[in-house]
Amino acid sequence: MAVTEGAWWSAHWGGMVWWLLAVTGLLTLAGLTVWRLAGRPASDAGLKVEGLSTLYLDSEAVIDQYKLGSQRAALKQEVEERRSRTFGWLAQLPFLSWIGASGQRGQDVFVKYVEEKEPISVIGMLMSAFKRADALVEVRLDDGTLVPTQQLERRLAGRAPQVALTGLGGFVMLDGFFKAERLDDEHLVMRAAYGGPATPAHVKVVLRRDSLRRRDRKLPQGLFHAQCLGKVSSWDPDTREAIVEHPLAVFQ
Repeated sequence: MAVTEGAWWSAHWGGMVWWLLAVTGLLTLAGLTVWRLAGRPASDAGLKVEGLSTLYLDSEAVIDQYKLGSQRAALKQEVEERRSRTFGWLAQLPFLSWIGASGQRGQDVFVKYVEEKEPISVIGMLMSAFKRADALVEVRLDDGTLVPTQQLERRLAGRAPQVALTGLGGFVMLDGFFKAERLDDEHLVMRAAYGGPATPAHVKVVLRRDSLRRRDRKLPQGLFHAQCLGKVSSWDPDTREAIVEHPLAVFQ
């Protein structure tokens, strides 16, 4: 008995559609599994921010960092994973995801995330993203120790384990005891000592007053412990100060 192609499709098109849907679903699930495993950061040890208070957050600087693109992929993936935990598997569907969207669309979603989330959540996202990108050096100012990036470790291999703050490059998380100073009506300064008696030096952190999270727009009085996320931009040999201008965040 001869069967035409049209007759065969008339008899079996429903089964073929279900078969194609099942295969598509399995491939999507496999792809998401690989994406999650590949994108998971190796470790967030030492980067927990629960229980800390946000002293300072420069939202514009955070958004500018995304626009610059140096850690855009890590920041984008971090926000996508946080959206996935909120919206579940629906956030992974191609027409709901911004991973494959245009650059402007991705930027809009990132800006909305920064504007809507609590500051401590934004800081946690930043730290996780920089850790994912191997782009954050952690420095304890009181004893001068640091947790380097892999790139910094390779650069220092076989050399004395000493490096100037201005030579670290990239972002640093400075942990130390600071004292507040007034600079002008729009800016404040946090200053912390480091280096020891033999080579005394200071870190000078310049802050925008309107990015302070306290209602009185003031820093704590006296000596206070804080952690500052930013870049060491320059060194002043006359005052022996490593300068951090307009950091992304400061918290206690």
